[in-house]
Amino acid sequence: MRKPSVRTWRLNDVPLSLGVLVFLLAYTYGILFRAPYPGFYFNPSNGEILEIYSRGTTALKVGDFIERIGSISLDDFHENRNLNIFEGIGAGETIEIDAMRNGRSLTVSWVYPGFSWDEFSAHFFNIWWLAYAFWGIGMFTQLSMRPKDARWDLFVAMNYLMAMFIMLGSISAFQIMASATLLRVVAWMLLPVYLHFHWIFPTPLKPLPRWLPVFLYATGIVFAVGELLLPVPRTWYFFAVFLAFAGSLLLLISHFVFQRDHRREVSFLAFATLLTTILVILISLAGGSGNVPQSGPLAVFTLPILPLAYFYILYRRKLGGLELRTNRTISLYLFLILLGTILLLFLGYSDLIDIRRETIVFATVIIAVMVAGIGILLFPVFQTFVERRLLGVRLSSQRLAESYSVRIVASNTLADLTNLLSDEVFPSLFIRQYAVVRNSNPSAQVMLSREVTSDQVRQEALTEWLASSSAGELLPLFGNDPRSDWVHLALPLRIGSDLIGVWLLGRRDPDDHYPQAEIPVLQSLANQTAVALSNIIQTERLKAMYHANITRYEQERLRLAHDLHDSVLNEMAALLIKQEGLSQLPEFDEAYASLIQRVREIVSDLRPPMLAYGLKFALEGLADNLSERHHDKIRIVAEIREDETRRYPDIVENNLYRVVQEACENALKYSRANSINIAGELRKEEIHLEVVDDGIGFTTEINLPPDDMVINKHYGLAGMLERADLIGAEIKVESKPGEGTRVRVRWEAK
Repeated sequence: MRKPSVRTWRLNDVPLSLGVLVFLLAYTYGILFRAPYPGFYFNPSNGEILEIYSRGTTALKVGDFIERIGSISLDDFHENRNLNIFEGIGAGETIEIDAMRNGRSLTVSWVYPGFSWDEFSAHFFNIWWLAYAFWGIGMFTQLSMRPKDARWDLFVAMNYLMAMFIMLGSISAFQIMASATLLRVVAWMLLPVYLHFHWIFPTPLKPLPRWLPVFLYATGIVFAVGELLLPVPRTWYFFAVFLAFAGSLLLLISHFVFQRDHRREVSFLAFATLLTTILVILISLAGGSGNVPQSGPLAVFTLPILPLAYFYILYRRKLGGLELRTNRTISLYLFLILLGTILLLFLGYSDLIDIRRETIVFATVIIAVMVAGIGILLFPVFQTFVERRLLGVRLSSQRLAESYSVRIVASNTLADLTNLLSDEVFPSLFIRQYAVVRNSNPSAQVMLSREVTSDQVRQEALTEWLASSSAGELLPLFGNDPRSDWVHLALPLRIGSDLIGVWLLGRRDPDDHYPQAEIPVLQSLANQTAVALSNIIQTERLKAMYHANITRYEQERLRLAHDLHDSVLNEMAALLIKQEGLSQLPEFDEAYASLIQRVREIVSDLRPPMLAYGLKFALEGLADNLSERHHDKIRIVAEIREDETRRYPDIVENNLYRVVQEACENALKYSRANSINIAGELRKEEIHLEVVDDGIGFTTEINLPPDDMVINKHYGLAGMLERADLIGAEIKVESKPGEGTRVRVRWEAK
């Protein structure tokens, strides 16, 4: 029975998410409506005026340094975090401003303009939007993603704190709503959370002593409370922020150095950080004339790359079937941002070109169309790069299956198939631990394995497991036996309803992860393997039957040779003895002698008697017999080198003799040769033989499989190849018209 689904969120998760959202909304209201609208914006740290919003005035200029506004000096503003310089000043009121311009002091009577759309736009298009991106990631993680472990808690806290830090940082320059103080409090809370998270992300560097996290959080809380109650120096919180980010960077470097299996995740984060930094710089430069707010909105889409990278690494395995869509979404997201940045750079610097506005509009449209066209052409390449190099998606879904289907056709033996899997398929998938099991009745057989011990793939357990799984899905391997924990994925090899084997896949670079999006492709490869394995098994059975037939054929020839020699020839000799003393016709004697000679030739062909003394003598005897049969009209010579008399298995000697015999017979029948040379070298563990004739040669498919040679009526060549295959020898036939034929045979003891 199917278990009821578990709710992905609980009621106590909702108040925290809503509380952070309310906090952000309150300070968003403060940025837009509580913040002052003085008509200019200055850097609160040094008083430099960065932007002028009141048009038609030169009383203040960009680059002036403010020293005092009304009765409040810049030093007073720095010392009192809750001091709002423009508090209580209404629109139209005049205030005295002391400033420095080019090293000279000046006092300006400035009319406070109040709300204006230009300044509201500057407030609106600002970095505070990014706070909602961090809140959204934290909220989605909190309400939807499981399991709830330490990384989950810290990741949620990190995103919520960063959301508040960004929002407070956007309003703290105005020093309203206690934003400057709360900014410092949040900075001290970020310190222990960031360091703790990066210690255990992606996986813990080592177990932490219990006192260390307590010390970190206690330190953060103490300094946070100190920011609320004590006059802590204003620059101390910079130290907390620096420690949080620098410490996190050092911890990530430590993960990269000491945890080799997680280098891809750390590299992905490094790329995300670098890309985010570069794009923010480009977007800031896109203003051209310094009008950054025009390009500010794009930062909302750029800066979330980094938290999204963390989220993807943490919960990639939990995406299930959505992972493929997520991968493609990430690729499209990054690609659109890059194209948007390029277009924005053109727009930002277009005002530096002295051309008419209509021309700029037309050029913008043309460039947008060109960028779209280039995007259509380059996006597949970019997507492949992101998926393979950054996201670790190793499969080119169709290409690998298509390439494998082409290569597997040429795998005619189990050795070819296992070599293809071990040398190309599994390495291309970054699978480092595996076992390929064949279900060969009555027991299972491990055909191929890597980094797996015999104890981890016990024969009897595999046999029982496959037998139990044949009717349905694969059962858990070996029950709850911890020796099977290395198996991360089991893919059945099926032909119809028959389970002929299984792929057992274990450790995989870089993170032992088998995404849901790749499993159908892996199963497709397993299915192709099942078909190839089934064909190879059937072929091997047929070959075994054929080899058995050849062996029986040779045994029958031997039996027939013995019968002819021991029975027929003896009877004929006895018949001749009985006829002694009787008159015999000369024709009878001649016919009798010819018959005896022919029977002896048949006996010799059926079982060369010289094989009883070794292969060297048998081949030399073959050359003599062939020369005698053809009355020395064709020169047939055997030159066999042998250090000492050696004997080999009967099946080897017999089949090598038959291969040489067939090569000579073919040369005598078809080549019109004047000479045939049989050469060879007999070593202890190796035999080299060759038959060379000076005949007319031929052009044919001499490298075809034996079945195709039979179809093309090359029966002699087919028989030679089959006999060589029977004993594991290699045979090579070389021939060209007018250049004779060379047959080489090499056998090596296994």
